[in-house]
Amino acid sequence: MDCEKHLKKLLVILLTLATVFVSAPAQALDTQNGQGVYIVPGSEINLVARTSNIPVQIKNTFGSEVIVHVHVRPTNPRVVVPAAVSVTVPGYTSVTAKVPVEAVANGGVILKVWLTTFSGHQLGRATFLRMNVNADIEFAMLIGFGGSVILLLGFGIFRTIRKRRAA
Repeated sequence: MDCEKHLKKLLVILLTLATVFVSAPAQALDTQNGQGVYIVPGSEINLVARTSNIPVQIKNTFGSEVIVHVHVRPTNPRVVVPAAVSVTVPGYTSVTAKVPVEAVANGGVILKVWLTTFSGHQLGRATFLRMNVNADIEFAMLIGFGGSVILLLGFGIFRTIRKRRAA
């Protein structure tokens, strides 16, 4: 029994050390003093549809191109993000990745966004983006516009009939 406990502790320590040393090479792509591959924080995003793509800007300060995966996780269930997006970022440029989202309910959402390499190592720290979801506003604007067209058409017909009767 005692040997089994020691073996489990040793296994946990070895797994912890392996995780630290395996993650070390990815730190070369980390953002240190504005160097590396990282997410550029943006302004607040307004989502006015049930499904759309949100923009995430990624900057690469290296001379060679880098392939990264953009992951997005919402802090509440108002938005669903189906999957991560793979993006190729050329050297010394920035690219805007389009991540698909689906709105479930209206309200504010904070999105946790982070980058990983193709092997799954996280690059840098996660960035938080704010998003306002107004998924029903598109339908409400369509109903409002349609109602105003019908109202104007009805007013025009009424006015034409009144002028003909007066003449």
